[in-house]
Order: sequence, then C-alpha cells, then structure tokens
Amino acid sequence: MRNSVVATELARLWAPDNLRRSAPGIALCAAIAAVAFYADTRSLLRFGAVWVPPLILTLVIGMALQPLSAKPVLKPGLEFAGRTLLRIGVALLGARLTLGQLVEGGALPIVIALAAVGCTIVFGAWAARLFGLNQNFGLLTGCATGVCGAAAAMAASAVLPKHENSDRDLAFTVMGVNFLSTVVMVIYPTLKETLGFSLFEMGVFLGGAIHDVAQVAGAGQTMGPQVLSDAVITKLLRVAALLPAIAGIAWWVARSGGPQSAARPTPPVFLFGFLALAALNSLGLIPASVRDAVGQISAFLIITAIAALGMKTSLLALVRIGMAPVMLLITETIFVGLLVVGLIYGLRAAGL
Repeated sequence: MRNSVVATELARLWAPDNLRRSAPGIALCAAIAAVAFYADTRSLLRFGAVWVPPLILTLVIGMALQPLSAKPVLKPGLEFAGRTLLRIGVALLGARLTLGQLVEGGALPIVIALAAVGCTIVFGAWAARLFGLNQNFGLLTGCATGVCGAAAAMAASAVLPKHENSDRDLAFTVMGVNFLSTVVMVIYPTLKETLGFSLFEMGVFLGGAIHDVAQVAGAGQTMGPQVLSDAVITKLLRVAALLPAIAGIAWWVARSGGPQSAARPTPPVFLFGFLALAALNSLGLIPASVRDAVGQISAFLIITAIAALGMKTSLLALVRIGMAPVMLLITETIFVGLLVVGLIYGLRAAGL
C-alpha cells in the first residue's frame, strides 16, 4: 500500500503538465543558484580570509525577491524546487561516499562521527524545550548542527510536520549554521596547542565539530594535507549518517502523538537513493569523473532549493524570530565541540 502511494506521488510530480506549470519557478531558482555559483568560481565571494558560501548569497537574493513568490505563475515551480529538487540533490550526495573511505581512519573517526550526530540531535530536541521552543525546531537545528549543515537542515525539514513558520525556521537554520560554521572554521585550527592534539586528532576534531563540509575543508586546509584528509573523512562519516538520522527523526515525529504529528511525514524515500549511490560507489561502479559531476549537480540542486526557500521567506519574519533560536544554535555548536573534545581525550586514554 505504501509503495503504491509513493509511486502515485512520483507520477504526479513528474507528470508533463506539472513540469510545465513548474518550469518558470524552477528556471528563476536555477538562475539565482547560477549567479551564486558564478560568483563563487570567480572568487567574488572571498574578502581576504573571509569566504561567503554561495548558498548564503542564494538565500539573500531569494529573500530579496520574496514579493515575486505570490505570483501564481511561479508558485508551482517554487514548491517543486524546494521539495523535489532538494530531495534529488540530497540523494545524489551518496555518490561522494565509499565504505572504504569511511573506515580507513580506524575507530576514532567512526565513534566521533556517530556520537556527534546522535547526541547533538537528541540534545537539540531537549535544549529546544529549555529555551521555550518547539521540539521539532530542536530536531531541525540539531540535525543541521550534528550531521552536515544546510543539506541536513533541508533534509530534516522534508520529514518534519509543516506549519506556518516552517520556511522561516528553515531559512534561519540554514543561515545560522553557516555563520557559526564559518566562525569555528577560523577559531578551531588555532586550538591545537591548547588542546594538545596530534595532527590526526586535530583532523578528527575539525571533521567532528564543524557543521558544513566546505568549512571543514577550509579549516583542514589551513593545517596541511594530513589534517585535511582526516577532517574530510570524519565529516563524510557524519554525512553518511544522514540516512539513519532523517529516518530516526521521521520515526520520532510519527510516534510523538498530539497536534504536532497530525501531519505525518511521508517515508524519506529519497534517502534510499542516497544509500544506493553510496553502495554503488563503494563497489567502484561510479567512475571518478561521473562522481565529480554528480557532486556538482547535487550541490547545484540543493542551492536551487535554497533559492526557493529564500523566495518563500519574509526577511521581516526572519528578523522577528527572537534570541531563543539564536541561543539554541550557539548552544548546540558549543555542545558538539565539547563533546568531540571530550571523546577524543577519553578514547585516547582508552587506547583507541
């Protein structure tokens, strides 16, 4: 029964009439994403040591064009880009992973990655209540902080119940995790002597405690190729945990009862595409050139979805979100950083 529902939904989404109605909105979102990509490739988003991720520029341009979102000709495309293209983009992330890469660093990166993902999501749900916020908002921000930043936030939003402020909360989370990820990208590499970490431990720390892949790579690069490699491997382990993390969030929401779960999330079918591509890549069935191309397509689709998110988000509503969500994101960032540091010390003492 569930399979037939999924097949019917897929057929509806990809019906020619639906695609024609969606074309104008998709084209506008893709154009915004293309502008951001072009600016990034031309180093127009670098100001000295400061780098503005293209997804932030995309989000800002989208919010500037928010009045256009009310136009009937654009609405179907915005919905299609923000939902369907997002899920395809997340599924394609799986092509970047191989099981060999994920285990070559030994037990330490695996333990750190799994703890960072699981504990931060649970902590986010608990801390949200502490700050007087909805538990689902804590799951959203906890997933973004614990897994892989904006991509995880978008994926979590796809399985969380929708409400009138869903787009605002998602836009805030995307911007917030990227800002904090950029801040810690600058700070964390300077802590090596203070923490007393080896180069390997430093790479695991950066990969386990920084939110976004790009900022992990940026921080690792400042410390040399060894740290960069270990940081990226640890970060990829966190990305690989996206499938169980989103499935777990969907299960958590579905069993919570009450009005929050009245709109049951659909099965995260797109994540099985993520897993299938990771398996194919692990078997060596995806050539390097194809893998690189798929990675670029994935990044472009996710940024296109962020353009749609920006166009559906009121800047005024974002400004009015208040200090509690800001403090929640900061607290989650501090939590995952301290968790990773503590685990590295503990596992070192245990001889792992």
